[in-house]
Amino acid sequence: MIIPRRRSSLLALPLSLAACTGQPAPGPAPDAGSAAAAPAAGAGAPERLGALLAAEQRRAALEVSPADQQSRDVDVRRAAARALARIGGDAARPGLMRALADEDDEVIAWAAYGLGFSCKEHESETVSALVARALARDAGPGPSGAPSGAAPASAASGGASAASGGASAASGGASAASGGAAANGGASAVSGGAAAAGAPRLDAGGALARAIGRCGAEASEPTLVAWLDGPRERAIQAAYALGDLAALKLKLREETLVALLNLASGSAASPPVPEALYPIGRLEHVPLTVIPRIRDVAAARLAEAGGARLFAVRALGRAGEAAVGELARVLTSRGVFAASERAEAARALKRLGAPGQRALADALASLVPSADPIALTGLVGEDFGALLTALDALASAGAARKPLRDLAALPPPPSAPAAILRRVAWLRCGAARLLAGENHRDPLLLGCDVTAPDDPGSKPDAGAPVRGSIGARAVVEVIGRGAITGPRLAAFRAYAEAGDLRAREAAIELIASHEEIAGAPDLLAKALAAQEPGLVAAAAEVIARQPQRASEAPGQGKRKRKRKRDDRDAPAAVVTSPAVEGALLSLLDRPGARDDPELIGAVIDAAGALALKPAEPRLEELCRSSYPTTRAHAGTALGVLRGRKVACDAGVPGDAGAAGRPVVAPPAGELPAEASALVREPVVLTFDTDAGELTMTLDPALAPVAVTRFVDLARSGYYDGKIVHRVVPGFVTQFGAPFGDGAGGPPGRPALRCETSPVPFEPLRVGVALAGRDTGSSQLFVMHARAPHLDGQYAAVGVAAGPWAALVDGDVIRSVKVRN
Repeated sequence: MIIPRRRSSLLALPLSLAACTGQPAPGPAPDAGSAAAAPAAGAGAPERLGALLAAEQRRAALEVSPADQQSRDVDVRRAAARALARIGGDAARPGLMRALADEDDEVIAWAAYGLGFSCKEHESETVSALVARALARDAGPGPSGAPSGAAPASAASGGASAASGGASAASGGASAASGGAAANGGASAVSGGAAAAGAPRLDAGGALARAIGRCGAEASEPTLVAWLDGPRERAIQAAYALGDLAALKLKLREETLVALLNLASGSAASPPVPEALYPIGRLEHVPLTVIPRIRDVAAARLAEAGGARLFAVRALGRAGEAAVGELARVLTSRGVFAASERAEAARALKRLGAPGQRALADALASLVPSADPIALTGLVGEDFGALLTALDALASAGAARKPLRDLAALPPPPSAPAAILRRVAWLRCGAARLLAGENHRDPLLLGCDVTAPDDPGSKPDAGAPVRGSIGARAVVEVIGRGAITGPRLAAFRAYAEAGDLRAREAAIELIASHEEIAGAPDLLAKALAAQEPGLVAAAAEVIARQPQRASEAPGQGKRKRKRKRDDRDAPAAVVTSPAVEGALLSLLDRPGARDDPELIGAVIDAAGALALKPAEPRLEELCRSSYPTTRAHAGTALGVLRGRKVACDAGVPGDAGAAGRPVVAPPAGELPAEASALVREPVVLTFDTDAGELTMTLDPALAPVAVTRFVDLARSGYYDGKIVHRVVPGFVTQFGAPFGDGAGGPPGRPALRCETSPVPFEPLRVGVALAGRDTGSSQLFVMHARAPHLDGQYAAVGVAAGPWAALVDGDVIRSVKVRN
């Protein structure tokens, strides 16, 4: 996010932290001058492909040899470029720059993709090299002998000269050594040598543009603006790249916004390009001078159906109060606008403050379903997400009190199936939590969840926790709206100590923002001792953000600071709770915890925030982990303990880097068990769910190890009975967590290495959910709509079919069938 695995919203999460974009250093880059080492085409290719896949998985860059990059076998060069791109880091740069000069488009795509995530402190020279390669590629013949595309001469603006960065054809022998490799095609798989006819083809032009945007050099913005005047496909890729730049810099120049709006509006000579509105939707704030134009252009694009219309809806959320009417029309026009567009309109109205809230209140009345039992069966559909998003977008009951009361009292149909009851509960509880205000004892709130009633005829007990997960989470949210003391504290503790897991996690998270909670250290220690990784991580994250919540004032704990006579007037010290300290130290030693980078990272952060000196030896061990996120967390924590910066990327010295500094490779990991029996062909999974039968086809072409993991889990019955724990209407559906809370993975299965690629995340694309680099395990997500900000950030493993957007949080996957 998904993709963060435990968070409720992917859209708000910084992808540089959640996705596969960390930058561990690989081994030395190949020496392009060793042309004599290049093997003949096809010689030893199967063995080298397998070895390169193993090097990629182990993050053992020293095993990517100079001969691999100069091989006459195009598949070997592709596999070498892919391995370097996925390993990443400063030491990969020379090899990726040489791969950039290759004549094969797929090698170029991998090289550009890798450079886009390995350009820190080298932004200017990297962008210069990328632009130079794009110009050379445009000038030369494409696969069919025709020019690849016409880039405008001004594309090199901003100082991106063709002579810089070492990307010219003279900078290595890879291009010359590839003689005729293009004839081998551009879509063959590199997963151990198996070919996959349905493998997605990589777009070198798009990869070059996106890398320019992600590097964020001074030349990036003017170069990409110049490309907006090029061929339509180049202009679209430039627009997406400007979206990457907008997310990185948090702003775009006013002239850039004008150019994007001109492209989106079209002209007599060229049709509108609605994708040009995408970067505007990535900005939190836009200049006042362009707001009226944004509203006019985006509103005009609403008349044209298509996958890019979503960008127009999102852009209207940046167009101020004047856009409220158009957004309300989108939200309420069922059948005219797609469910994803209507959900996005509700989120956009939420951004627009009071005018947006009034529009949401007015729209809700037309969205509330009839209480007729037959009509309620229609809740199992994609349109339900738009209603649920509108409900979530309301900040308070306000003018919507009447429709909210209707929803809160919506009667469940007699003998309704679990899927209908679940959707009725989401509506009832969503309305009740708004009507309740700060009253956590409100009868409508306590009785809103119809999925797990004790007795259909009984009245809710204000003193007992709500049993159903939907209702329990709603009550915890309301508890958090007031000071958690007295009776409110008693109710809070009931949810924090036992009951529904997700409600318990939500209660623990409240400790970070409520310093008045008495007994917080004991609650945190109890959560840290739990077996559920999500609950443990929730407690650890609270401590990392607010370490004082895990501390005892002098006189409260068993260990008291002895004051010297001369510091009687010094501030009272706080002492870490012994129970919390013991729990954290135990977690650092827990078997299997180190195979879960998300969990161990949260625990390391907590230990560092508390400056736990006894944890130092354990942190030193974790500093040598083969997982980059674990090393990063350990380095930060050790830095706190030692009072100086600690780098946990030391490994095996390699050759000198481009700047004369030694290249160092991080510790290599173990080869995953899945690599010994890879899935070679696409596999179809059929899911029997509460929303009907759904399918997905997993393709090992670009992610062989991940696909093998998921197919193995499906065959073993792992997904049978699993909860769909996260649905963001109009965006994503996610499932596969062992406890149904978005955390952890199957026991005995170490986290997967990222197998990302420059593949677009389009509707129904299937990806691997993450909580940081190399943290995938068993969780998958399915896209509802186009999401360019996910491109290259997550591993794309297949394509789904069916109404995946019709699922809701809590729906059950009854069983999964596997068919080759």
